Amino acid sequence: MNAGRRDSGLRWLFGGGAALLLAGCGWAAVTLRHNALEPQDMAGVLGLPLGVLGILVGAAVSLRALRLQQATDARAAALAQLAHAVQDVEVAERTHMLGTGAHLIDLPVDVTPRQGGAEPSGRQRLSDVAGWYCAEPGRLVVIGEPGAGKTVFAVHLVVRLLGVRGAEDAVPVRLAVRDLPPARTRRRWWGGRRTVGGFEHWLKDSLVKAYEVPVAVAGDLVARRLVVPVLDGLDEMDPEGEEPERACQALGELNAYQAAGGSAPLVLTCREQRYAELSGLHTWLREATLLRVGGVDAEQARRYVALRSDGRPSPMDAVVDAMRDGGAGGAVAEALSSPFYLGLALAVYGESADVAPPVDGASADQIREQLLARYVPAATRSANAAVRWARGSLTGDRTVWARQREYAPRRVHRWLRRMAEAEERGGATHGRVVGPYVTRAASMLTVGAVTAVALYVVPDLVRGLVPEAWWVHREGLAQSLLFAGLVALGAAHTQSATLCERTPVGSSERVRQSRSRWPERSRRALWSAVSSAGSVALALAAFALGAMAPFSDAYAAVPQEVWYAVGVLIAQCVGLAYLVGTPFVTHRDRRGLVACVAVPLVAGPVAWVAMAYDPVLALACAGALALVALLLWRARALPGFALVGGGVATVIGMAHDIPAPDDGFKSGATVGVLLFYILGCVFLGPGSEPRADVVGRLWRQAAQTSNLPVLCIALLLGRGYEAMIGFAGAVFLVVAFSAAELGSSMARGASALGGAVLGRVPPRPGAFLAWAYHAGLLRVVGGEYEFRHRELREWLARNPR
Repeated sequence: MNAGRRDSGLRWLFGGGAALLLAGCGWAAVTLRHNALEPQDMAGVLGLPLGVLGILVGAAVSLRALRLQQATDARAAALAQLAHAVQDVEVAERTHMLGTGAHLIDLPVDVTPRQGGAEPSGRQRLSDVAGWYCAEPGRLVVIGEPGAGKTVFAVHLVVRLLGVRGAEDAVPVRLAVRDLPPARTRRRWWGGRRTVGGFEHWLKDSLVKAYEVPVAVAGDLVARRLVVPVLDGLDEMDPEGEEPERACQALGELNAYQAAGGSAPLVLTCREQRYAELSGLHTWLREATLLRVGGVDAEQARRYVALRSDGRPSPMDAVVDAMRDGGAGGAVAEALSSPFYLGLALAVYGESADVAPPVDGASADQIREQLLARYVPAATRSANAAVRWARGSLTGDRTVWARQREYAPRRVHRWLRRMAEAEERGGATHGRVVGPYVTRAASMLTVGAVTAVALYVVPDLVRGLVPEAWWVHREGLAQSLLFAGLVALGAAHTQSATLCERTPVGSSERVRQSRSRWPERSRRALWSAVSSAGSVALALAAFALGAMAPFSDAYAAVPQEVWYAVGVLIAQCVGLAYLVGTPFVTHRDRRGLVACVAVPLVAGPVAWVAMAYDPVLALACAGALALVALLLWRARALPGFALVGGGVATVIGMAHDIPAPDDGFKSGATVGVLLFYILGCVFLGPGSEPRADVVGRLWRQAAQTSNLPVLCIALLLGRGYEAMIGFAGAVFLVVAFSAAELGSSMARGASALGGAVLGRVPPRPGAFLAWAYHAGLLRVVGGEYEFRHRELREWLARNPR
């Protein structure tokens, strides 16, 4: 980590030291030549360069050791911070799943060791597996029937790993693998290839999103394999009954996830039937130990109930007796053979002695259906009781229920059902839960209302500030209003699509980590608003300048030297902007550097001489050279960056003019491109990724409020729209766009209000989701809310009562 800054510091130290050493040697040589020193001072003069060299070497060694220690300390601090954040989330998850005592049902498991592995094989217990896996983490696949406890074991394993990890050991992080996007490879114009998406990029982005790890730190931790991914839900990547294409792609990427010593450690959970289908397609997790989780028997259920009830009599005793005695023809034992349904039974039947399980004439499916139907009301009553206790207790303000409110079971069921239906349609986003039509209507009405008010007020104010000759509607007022309306309509449609496809129902910050204080939240919200408003304001200002260009002669009064400097600056900024968006490398070896230097030196003089002799000959030579260069680039014998240098040199040669400051913007842009080419050849060779990353971070900081390509495009659009619909029409566009941006920021609140009025979402979605999480109805995986279990989600989706 911080490799770019470390190398940059050493480079500047040696560069400055070498300059000082050369200056000292030159001064000593001149002094000796003029005999300006006495013989007794000769030794001191000759010893000066050696002394400077010794200081440089000592300083370089000390600085490098300091940098290495700082990088190690920073990495250890980042790991400790990540481990603490993960532990807060996972301990809470384990408490929700297993109760306050975190009593794990020690289920039997069948272990199939990896080929050549030292893991014990055969029938074991989950506690045994957790013990030997924590001692030596590797690759582990956990399979079982639905509700068998795969996720519970994954959570328990994460907590155990965090408990035994050292200061420099990897941190386990549990994520939902169903969110993994497929990797795409794109070929860059200079011949290299860039991977977009993929497992490592997704893992890095998940750390940034879920635990607010800085981007550079997250990339460093993933690259060093200091994160142990615990991936839950491989079977949920593809719908049931369809070919598991996404799951096959995911397994391929996981198999390619390697470390220096072989396959990198990770844990993967999947339903047994789906993993068997994948194995039948010759796709599985390579070099992994297979763990098959068994069911819960009556004795294990009795021990678990005794632990949860502290050995006291419980209404669950009758349920356990029915499991042992084969009640309902063995249906009770079959229904409660999974930890998930045993936990539901404890929440439903253990709540009150008046609730008794069906014993006669009920099948296992009917018992499970009854548990699912009673679970939401039972969890709601328990959560409401905890809220009432927190209000009346002296220490209640220190609990998670301090600021929660009570909810009616019927409303909880209705809101959760909306989430479940949205999840079945592709994801529980804000727009899907509220409803696409409500979201679209709220966006249209909000944006339309704000835009109408702005168009009624602002243009008259602007008209009073500019000369009357400027205020022209070339196609009439109706045409200007039409263009403004189209802008508002496009903004409203974009906002509604964003709410339906990308915006989550609520943030999980309330339960993932301790919320920051209101000054910090206000500062971040203000900075985000200022950044967004600044970007929009700069783009609109550029659009307005373009629209005013025909009416002002101020541009002509600007000296050509200033336009020259602007051209140089813009060319450099465009190059840096492209550098930020791509892993830019000009050449990858010495042969590429020679080509980057030789191609412009050949193309420029040839174009100069040919243009002086005959322009047709110059064009023919340029075409022939371009064809040869393209063929060499296609064969990967020539870096693409050399084509840029050759093209610039050809243009300069054919122009027969040396770019000078008095030639204005065009000469400045040419010099800027040439300067960027030279700097790229020097600083962006092999191993330049750290330097490019440093430049990218600096550029992103500067580009938060400005985007040069956007400003240039806005300037040109302003000029074009003025010529098409007039200056007044351009002002209408600016006002409509500004108002549409403001209305779009209000659209989410309007749609949430509409959904609350219709009873589709709670008045405060974020607070309700936090309540549902603490009530045990939802869980958090990778920073996102999801239902406690897939079967609970499916039951809610098909029961709309």
